[in-house]
Amino acid sequence: MSGKVIGFFSAPGGVGKTTIAMLLGWKLRERGLSVLMVDMDPSVSLSWLLVRRESDLIDYEKKGRTLSRIIKKVVEEKEEVDLRDYVISRPFPSGRDLELDVVISDMDLVRIVDSYWFGSHARREYMLSNLLGGLGVRSAYDCTLLDTIPFYDRKYAVLAVYAADRCVVPLRPSIIDAYRTGMMLRELPEITGIRGEELFPRMGLVFNMVRRGTKQERFIERYVELFREKISARLYIFSSTIPYRISFSRLGTEEEQSRDREDVNREFSPFFEEFCEWAGF
Repeated sequence: MSGKVIGFFSAPGGVGKTTIAMLLGWKLRERGLSVLMVDMDPSVSLSWLLVRRESDLIDYEKKGRTLSRIIKKVVEEKEEVDLRDYVISRPFPSGRDLELDVVISDMDLVRIVDSYWFGSHARREYMLSNLLGGLGVRSAYDCTLLDTIPFYDRKYAVLAVYAADRCVVPLRPSIIDAYRTGMMLRELPEITGIRGEELFPRMGLVFNMVRRGTKQERFIERYVELFREKISARLYIFSSTIPYRISFSRLGTEEEQSRDREDVNREFSPFFEEFCEWAGF
C-alpha cells in the first residue's frame, strides 16, 4: 500500500504548526507506522527540535545531509540519490525506543528553492512532488509529514499542496488568525491553479492553543461558520481543538516534567484520532 504525504502550512507564524507535526509523528510511530519528517523551513525549527545539538546540525550540514542538497543533486544536477543517505533518526520524545526519521533543512534551502522557482522550469509546482516520488518516500514510509514556512512565502504552500494528499492548516482562535487564514484560503485556488471544490476538501483547519473555558474558545463556532459561509462548505474543519498546554512545548526537551507525556497524550488524543480518520490511517 502506498504511503501518504501530509503537508503543514499556515497563514501567520507562531501557530504551533511544527509542534503539531512532531506530535503527530510521535503518535503515528506509537501505532506502528513508519514516519518521515521533512523540514521545509529554512529556520530549521523542526530539525533543531529533533536533532537537539547544534554541533550535530552543523556536522550534518557540512556533510550535505540536507533537503537543499537533495534538491540540488536530483533537480539541478540530475543525479540519482539514495534517500537513506540523507535521513537522520532521532528518538522522540527523548528516552524512548521510538525514533522519528527526518530530512533536515538549512539556510541554503531559500536559495535553492528560489533558483528553481524563478528559473525557466515548466510545471514548477510539481518540483517537490516529483522529488518525493523519485526518492520513493511513499514506498519507504507509511506517512511523510512536510513542515513548511508560513504563507508569507507562497511558493512553499504551493509545493506542499501539490506534493501532499492532504494539508493541515493550524490557526489560533483569534480574529486576526481567522482573518489572515481566510485571506490565504481565498488566494489558494488562484495561486495553485486548483479549483476550490477540489482543493478545499483536502485542507484541514485545526484550532490550536485554545484556552479552555474562555471567550476565545466560544468564538470558535463563529469562526467556523464564517469559513463555511465565506470560503467553502467543503472545507474540512476539525471538530477537535487542541488546547494551550506548556507541556506540548516541553515534551522531549530538558525541561520536560514527569507528568508532561501523560498530559500531552490526554489533551492531544482527540485531535489525533480525528486526524487519523480524516487522513485515512
